[in-house]
Amino acid sequence: MKTAERKVRKNIVLSESVERALKEMAEYYKKPQSVLIEELLEEKIKEYRRKRRKEAFEQIVKRAEEYAGVTEGKSFQELKEEMGSEY
Repeated sequence: MKTAERKVRKNIVLSESVERALKEMAEYYKKPQSVLIEELLEEKIKEYRRKRRKEAFEQIVKRAEEYAGVTEGKSFQELKEEMGSEY
């Protein structure tokens, strides 16, 4: 069972045109403006998180490619020997 999150009050400032559109959308969808704002923000948050994960993945791939260039097909044992590792 999912526990309801505690709601937090926020004051925001909107342009008149956005405010009119928000009122219109709230009437159309038959939802309170606050619910509509929360849903729209959740969509943007998901988009933001997907973008950040993609960027992180691309960084990992880039580093892996750079590391692959350093290893030049050497075995793990050869790399350990070059580094003077005792493991």
